Amino acid sequence: MRMRGALIVLVLAMVIVYFLYFAKLGQKGYLQTTLDANDRIRAELTKVNMATLERAIQFAAGTQGELPADLNAVFAARLFSGDPSDGWGTPIKYERKSEAGYRLIAAGKDKSFGTADDIMIDR
Repeated sequence: MRMRGALIVLVLAMVIVYFLYFAKLGQKGYLQTTLDANDRIRAELTKVNMATLERAIQFAAGTQGELPADLNAVFAARLFSGDPSDGWGTPIKYERKSEAGYRLIAAGKDKSFGTADDIMIDR
């Protein structure tokens, strides 16, 4: 019975040393690494969606002679048939700044516009 208790203490000590070792190294765990990779993939998907939407807006401007007033004009002309949202499911915002300028904004991971993680194309 004493041997069994000593073995349990030894195993617990090894587990504690293992966790302390990796905590000192600062290595991320599998779950955190997976979540980081997921965020990177979502950001890349957002950039691809925005680039496709940008091409549709530029095509609409070229064929109609001016920038569309909103994204509904692009959808109505069937120039964009994809999903007009970022990788986190938030719709991409289109702002027409002038006759020749516009801005596309994706809210990013926090799903709020006007924060540091927004992804923006400014033309």
